[in-house]
Amino acid sequence: EQFVNLILFVGVILWSFPLAAIQAFAKAEYLAQLPGMRWILTFHGGTLTSFVNGYLPVVALLVLIIILPLIFEQIARRYERRKTFSDVQSSMLSRYFFFQLANVYVSVTAGSILKSLADILDHPSNILGLLGDSLPTMVGYFVALLVTKIMAGLPMVFLRFGALSRMLILRLLASSEKRVTQRELDWVYRLGDV
Repeated sequence: EQFVNLILFVGVILWSFPLAAIQAFAKAEYLAQLPGMRWILTFHGGTLTSFVNGYLPVVALLVLIIILPLIFEQIARRYERRKTFSDVQSSMLSRYFFFQLANVYVSVTAGSILKSLADILDHPSNILGLLGDSLPTMVGYFVALLVTKIMAGLPMVFLRFGALSRMLILRLLASSEKRVTQRELDWVYRLGDV
């Protein structure tokens, strides 16, 4: 377990690279460089550009964050060989907490440092003042993150998309005479989706 914690600690430190890359490259200007995507810059007088610049980094980060619990659960089950559901969940959530903490720290510092990097290189003695001016500008990013999590993530939790899709597939595959059995319902509403 200590070896896994050491590896995950290194992962938390290295987590800054994908986060910084998302904030640096998830912009409409980079999307416009893809073949056939030049229209993003001029659509509705550039309003789509500001929308993409505001929400694409947030959505890319949320997709990356969604993958983390799956990875942590597999580490707990397969490598550490944790047996009980509560033990797996405890391990997964404690590690997920540290990655979320690193996410907040890195996204604030990386975003503000990237925005004021030229000024910091020109005036290295005034780094605290420059960071003091640029850190509050990251509030828009966090508001977009919160709004996206609440408006997209919360309804998905309430819908229980995994169980809903499994139930719809069972209903579609079952003939009109056949009823869904209790065993199939237990599979649809298994404990991991609650």
